[in-house]
Amino acid sequence: MKRQFLLISSAFLLLISACTHRSRVSINVMRPADITLPSEIEGFLLVDRTELDKKNKLGLLEGILTGELPEEDKAAVQRGLSTLNSTFQSSPRFHATIAQERLKGNSLSAAFPAHIEWSEIERLCKKYNTEAVLAIEMFDTDFIITKGKRKTKKTVGEGDKKREVEVDEFYASGVSNVTMGIRVYDAINKKIIDEQFYKRTNTWEEAASSKAEALAKLIMKGDASSRVSAQIADQYAYRIAPLPVRISRSYFRKHKRAPSIAMGARMAEVNRWEDALKAWDEGVSIADKKRAGFLRYNTAVAHEVLGDLDQAISNAQDAYIKYGNKDAQGYVRVLEGRRSDEQRLREQE
Repeated sequence: MKRQFLLISSAFLLLISACTHRSRVSINVMRPADITLPSEIEGFLLVDRTELDKKNKLGLLEGILTGELPEEDKAAVQRGLSTLNSTFQSSPRFHATIAQERLKGNSLSAAFPAHIEWSEIERLCKKYNTEAVLAIEMFDTDFIITKGKRKTKKTVGEGDKKREVEVDEFYASGVSNVTMGIRVYDAINKKIIDEQFYKRTNTWEEAASSKAEALAKLIMKGDASSRVSAQIADQYAYRIAPLPVRISRSYFRKHKRAPSIAMGARMAEVNRWEDALKAWDEGVSIADKKRAGFLRYNTAVAHEVLGDLDQAISNAQDAYIKYGNKDAQGYVRVLEGRRSDEQRLREQE
């Protein structure tokens, strides 16, 4: 019965696909940063400020009790800084340098440590020729492993003798918790211009025929911490820097009552978007209202691919207002959002 339901569901999905006749195109666009930094800042010095002071006995004791190894956390912080550095390379606005120095000041509490003295900020920026310091000032990790045994189904035998049997399976699950605090210092205006606290959790799981094998396959704590650190760093880079992203658009690719839809779609598929635009545009005047709506929607997509957002919005509006294409109504809002992003990008140059 379950197999029959799946076959019906698959057929239904195919039917939907056949009725809509859509293709997709990916576009590379620049995404504005979440916040706009002062225009005089062009370069960041990336600093690890997570070295525990030997006087901080409480922090050292916590590390021992939770199984945190200083070198593992140091490597995870460096992975975060390396991710920031490589991500900034894709930004037209900023460049970055990783400092050789490692500064003391990590806070294992929920509060940031006292800020770095401005004389030290000035010294570092002068040494590395940057206008700002981006420092990881809080970093804490833990890795919780759970393990156990459960029942699972396994296929055995071949041909007519193939059957499912219930067997024991051993599993090991690792939960990595990473806390990171990031500050950005504006050396020119002597201001802390951003301060963000992140707490992220990732889970890994492995299964095997024995407990020892499942544990052996499970990711190591240091590797898990480094991966989560990199994810947080990448997220933060998009907060402060304009960066490229890929977006996807769908367009109508064929309809038996409007051959110009398929003609233009074939041109689009081989990246001849100017020709596709012309074919779809010429088809509008000879198509009925519904098909004209499909064609005008496609011309909006073509204009967006070719970089003309104003024409894309105008065409999408026509597709909805003149021809009643309901998809175009939502597309207009998407395009207006992109135009707003373009304005923010100009402000962030």
